[in-house]
Formats: sequence, C-alpha cells, structure tokens
Amino acid sequence: MKLSGRIQNGVVVFDEALSLPDGTQVTVVVGSDLVIRRAQNRKRVEFPLVPSSAPGSVHLTNEMIGQILDDQDAAR
Repeated sequence: MKLSGRIQNGVVVFDEALSLPDGTQVTVVVGSDLVIRRAQNRKRVEFPLVPSSAPGSVHLTNEMIGQILDDQDAAR
C-alpha cells in the first residue's frame, strides 16, 4: 500500500482520510524533491602526525587531536 501525505507540526498527515490501528508498522520515504549532492572536490582526510616509536600505540582523544591541530595552526 502506498500512501501520500505531508509533515504537519512534526506529524505525518495523509492526503486521504485513513485510520490505521495503533501499533501498525509503517515506513516513511521522503519524496523525490529531496536533493542529494556530492562534493565536487574530494580530498583525503589528513590526520595530525604524532611521533611514536611504535605506530598505533598512541591512543588519541578528541581533546589531544584538537590540541595537536591548534599547535600546528599556531606554527604556521
């Protein structure tokens, strides 16, 4: 069964008068007006270099990565 409707105040409102029983499982697919864009210039992610005698042994936290990136920016 395919039903059309719109979102109104955060709730799906069907175009036709319809009564579904509580607990009915439904799947909502957004209409074709959805635009998906791909990046034109794709670049690889560059991670900060962390000196270590054993690669993969340094467990970086978000705070540590932020500090490394800040230090790299300050050095430029």
